[in-house]
Amino acid sequence: MIWVLGFVRTEYWERPGLMTRLRCVVDQRHGVEVSERSVFGRPALFVRQRRTCGRELQRVLVERGVDRVAVSGDHDVPVQRMDHRYLYTYLAGDVGAYVAERSGATAACFFRTVGQLEERALLKLAESFRYLLLHVQRGGAAVCRALRRHYGLPVVETPTQSQLRGADFALVLHPLTAGTVLSERCLTFSPQNGDVPGGMPITGLNLDVPPSLAAEIPAGFQPEPVLSEAAFRGQIDPSKIKINSVSLDKTPESHYNTSDHRTGVR
Repeated sequence: MIWVLGFVRTEYWERPGLMTRLRCVVDQRHGVEVSERSVFGRPALFVRQRRTCGRELQRVLVERGVDRVAVSGDHDVPVQRMDHRYLYTYLAGDVGAYVAERSGATAACFFRTVGQLEERALLKLAESFRYLLLHVQRGGAAVCRALRRHYGLPVVETPTQSQLRGADFALVLHPLTAGTVLSERCLTFSPQNGDVPGGMPITGLNLDVPPSLAAEIPAGFQPEPVLSEAAFRGQIDPSKIKINSVSLDKTPESHYNTSDHRTGVR
């Protein structure tokens, strides 16, 4: 028995009679039961699957306007799963700020472009690090000028390999260029789960979720994907979620001595 949760898209909210028809069609014949309730103030579809019936499950979800789901337990479903990537990307600057006192003075950022999430991360990092190394595929020069003007920070656009080797923290939202290898002491965070040459990867976040948000997460579901999807859809304010601790290479942060990670731009 598994439960599948999916948020209903806005354009499907006002389709009278659809839920009743779905219950009549799928309740007994196809091994799935359908119900609906509010999660974070938005209609959410819950489907209980009693046996393997992937095609019918997919049909039910598509008809009701669900394109991404969370699943109780480790089960395969024929619909794209929610994941934590949006939330982790939103909190990327908070992660850097959290490790700044432990890791040193220099942060390196690898972006494709600078949108809202990247801008938020940069502002957080600018408050916490003395030097920023910025590698942006498009629009990097304007971003560097703005950071220098507003924060008076030494910002290096398109840093050299030697400078990158001196980074204490790296936020990787775009693959590193060929030949770029970070220092093994550099704490790296890649919310999109990409491989980062060198560095000491931050592999997990321990989040401090306000009780009002935690209470909304349905029992049996991992919180991060549901919170991430709700944040992406504008249902919650992710800035209320804080960083309690991070894990490095699957080992709790407290197992590492990061006091020797203090280097400058070289």
